[in-house]
Parts: sequence; structure tokens; C-alpha cells
Amino acid sequence: MNFGEKLQKLRRGAGMSQEELARQLDVSRQAVSRWELDGTLPDTGRVVALSRIFSVSTDYLLKEELESPSQTEESSQPPQPPAPKKRQGRGLLIAASITGGLGALGFLVIAVLSSMIEIWWTITTRNGEGGVTYTSGWTYSFIGFVEKYRLQALLWIFGLLLVTALLLLWGWWEKRRHGVPDNGTET
Repeated sequence: MNFGEKLQKLRRGAGMSQEELARQLDVSRQAVSRWELDGTLPDTGRVVALSRIFSVSTDYLLKEELESPSQTEESSQPPQPPAPKKRQGRGLLIAASITGGLGALGFLVIAVLSSMIEIWWTITTRNGEGGVTYTSGWTYSFIGFVEKYRLQALLWIFGLLLVTALLLLWGWWEKRRHGVPDNGTET
């Protein structure tokens, strides 16, 4: 059965005139008539629209060897393998690595800078008898460096990044533990 015969059969089966079908497809009645008489074929967009209007596949409309709408392409092609499952939890591990890396890098940079830049620092020591000794001078001190250059806010930010990384890592571990491993299969 060719395209024109199938279109005519479907249109009549739906109780539709050529004018009604033409109106739905935004074409002339003569265009529908030419399609039914196999004078021309509609463009791709109109074939898709016809398949939606009559609830049939485009394969049925275009392939002459398909005699009924219930025949499908599956019978002529080998079955496709299932799509691979999306990996679960990988995003949490990546996010934990990035945030943890940024937090650790921030602490490392401040530690390295504090070991390279001398600051004037007063060290206070207490002895066991209640006495206090003050020693001032140029020294390398992490705490002194942070206080002198007012880096406490940065230390808080880097600390929050590390805590966030630990929470993300914990979430990733819980997903794995409860049967959603990275390869997406159930355990």
C-alpha cells in the first residue's frame, strides 16, 4: 500500500474531509488531493503532523511494506542494548574534592606565607609562679601573621570549605553504603 492509499484510508477512517485535513495542516485541499493521488509527497514536517493527527508512526506512512499501523520497525531491526545507567554519587565526590582542595590550599598558602614573611611579634610566656615574661622581636609566626594582616575571615572561609567538603564526602559515603554505588548498580 502506497502513501496516498494509506492517507486516504486514514482520513476516511477518521471521518474527515480533505478540507478539514488541509485546514489542520495549513495547506490547500488540492495539496491533500495530490498526496492521496500519489502526485506528490508532503514535506517532512507535514508527514510528522499526519502521524500525530492519525496516531500512527511515520514509518507506517512512508514504508510501503508496512500494511497496518500496528506493524513496527522493531520487527525489522535488532534490539538495542539498554542505555548505560547514570553514575550516582559521582557529583558529591567531585564537589567534596573541589571544596576540600580549596580549603586546604587556602590554609597552605597562609602557612607558607607566614613562614616566609617576618613580623614584629611580642611573645607572652607565663611561668608557674604567676610571673609573665614578654619577649618582642622579629619572628615567623602563623598566628602573628594572621593577626597582623587580619586574615581571620579568610581562615573562617577556608575552614567552612573544609567542613563542607567533609559533609559532602559523608553524603557520598552514605549513598554508597545504602546501595547506590558509583557504577549505578544495586548491591
